[in-house]
Amino acid sequence: MSEKTQGLPKAKIEKDFMTWFIWLLPVAAAGMCGWFVLHDFVFSGPTITIYFQDADGLQEKNTMVKYRGITVGQIVSLQLTDKSERVAVRAKLQHSASDLARQGSVFWIVRPELKLGAISGLRTIVSGNYITVQPGDGNRTNVFTGAEQAPIVPVPGITITLLADDLSALENQSGIFYRGIQVGEVLDFRLGDNARYVVVHARIHHDYAPLVRADSEFWNAGGISAHLGLFSGLNISAESAQTLVSGGIAFATPELYGPPATNGSIFVLNDKEDTAWKDWNPIIPLQSVPEAEKEKSTLPDINPH
Repeated sequence: MSEKTQGLPKAKIEKDFMTWFIWLLPVAAAGMCGWFVLHDFVFSGPTITIYFQDADGLQEKNTMVKYRGITVGQIVSLQLTDKSERVAVRAKLQHSASDLARQGSVFWIVRPELKLGAISGLRTIVSGNYITVQPGDGNRTNVFTGAEQAPIVPVPGITITLLADDLSALENQSGIFYRGIQVGEVLDFRLGDNARYVVVHARIHHDYAPLVRADSEFWNAGGISAHLGLFSGLNISAESAQTLVSGGIAFATPELYGPPATNGSIFVLNDKEDTAWKDWNPIIPLQSVPEAEKEKSTLPDINPH
């Protein structure tokens, strides 16, 4: 140290809180940028496009995509396609729902709907319409064609075809009854190739499939049946309360029945029941018997006499 600098004061450098705060701001900003990058590109799920014929009730940044009752995504944009034939709905899925973006997945809009004999989508009256999905198991994809209604859940059984003069009160999911018990349902219907009859596709549940034989008779059981007899008076009846509003089909099988029906079997759907069919009372073993019935059949007969 030279003589010139011996008597001079020394500078003391101190870092106060504001100095650290100024440096903390850019570090925090960089951290937030990194978080947003991770959130949007790493931890986030895919953005998918679903094409619907009608997107009524859907809203950008508001309508949710739900699966098993929980929210798994949100709609980010709605726009018409080039020829304005469909609506392109872009939705952002959560990372945990990435597997929903696969070929075979079916997306549809859940809306409040009132049908004959059934009410669905009541929660949407409060929460608004939303999109839900039935997952597929194909390769990953980001483009889907939305369904106009919920797909029918597959149920084991046989599928038969009924030919009718007119549809009457039948609709999708109308029940098929045997002795007043529902054993199947209508899947869909259309006009025949020559438009002279209605083709109704129906499903009989697996457990009750043996009831349908090649010589079974089917008839339209919707509405109320009235019969006026000379001595019995007016007799009014219905297959069930459900068929009064949503239509239905009933059938009977003769006691000396033929071979069992198979997938694709075709029957005539009669307008009404023949009186002779009411007396048919065949014994047909079913493929599965409820446990309660098994226990009942094994109980010993008790004769009080």
